[in-house]
Amino acid sequence: MKEDDKYVIYNGVKMVEWWPAKIEEAQKITTIILKGKEYTRIIYGSESDDWGADDHACGDCGVLKGQYHAESCDIEECPCCHGQIFSCDCYEED
Repeated sequence: MKEDDKYVIYNGVKMVEWWPAKIEEAQKITTIILKGKEYTRIIYGSESDDWGADDHACGDCGVLKGQYHAESCDIEECPCCHGQIFSCDCYEED
């Protein structure tokens, strides 16, 4: 975030004004291809670890319980290996 960024409140969280569009776009992407197989993405609050979805929005991307995490969220769980998707080996970019 830059010093001149403008902020909004979305899902009860202060974030840069362009981030809510990223959250809304993520809600349209319900599956992901991992290791050549299609998986349903795991929504916030359904992860193996308790990230506090009953109490607050995602601490990384700002989604609410029941929403899909925004792209590049550090908390999104991999539906293949159940690790954090940003650091697992299941996702292979073409």
